[in-house]
Amino acid sequence: MSELPTGWCLFDEAESLAKQAVNLIIETAEQSIAETGVFHLVTAGGTTPNRCYELLREQNHQAWSKWFIYMGDERVLPVDDPERNSAALHQAWLSFVPIPAQNIKTIPTELGLEHAVQLYSQTLESVDQFDLVMLGMGEDGHTASLFPGHHNQDVSADVIGIDNSPKSPLERVSLSYQRLANTRVMLKLISGAGKHQAVKAWLDHQALPINQLTANQQTWVYIDQAAYFG
Repeated sequence: MSELPTGWCLFDEAESLAKQAVNLIIETAEQSIAETGVFHLVTAGGTTPNRCYELLREQNHQAWSKWFIYMGDERVLPVDDPERNSAALHQAWLSFVPIPAQNIKTIPTELGLEHAVQLYSQTLESVDQFDLVMLGMGEDGHTASLFPGHHNQDVSADVIGIDNSPKSPLERVSLSYQRLANTRVMLKLISGAGKHQAVKAWLDHQALPINQLTANQQTWVYIDQAAYFG
């Protein structure tokens, strides 16, 4: 594991990784807004993405009104449950910046699995391509709520409902592989020694959800030394 694969960037620790990730997000946002007038960002749950959100709220950014925020996945829990990804997203970032409420597209899982899938599918109909998709990775190599061994790789729908998640809660809503991949830029954030075995399997070309996804233009893997070397 001495030579990094193409598109991989190695960082000393998670904090420097998060700072550089925020630089990439802002750079992509500015480019997208200059070209199209808007920036469509898909967010991820997890410790490192949440640190990115904390850093984003410190940015002296003048074009928040042109940002549109989406979610890669959400747990089917009450709207105010602290275990929802949307709760962390608002607490770390969205409550501090003037992104219009109508631009924040959370997944309404408080309405139940099937209804949430239907409504979020309708939400995404107006979005041809995302500008940047953020992805984290679990210790088993899952990303969003796409888990190893689950047969949802070939699903043609944009949004899928999961009722047998191997991690609690059992019910989740996730963007599909094809919808997550329909983005100009993809940023995978991998940190912590607990991820090392999955990273090793990834580099050994074992099929994991995290390595089944690539963007239309650029795919980046930001990884810290603890995850890479163990």
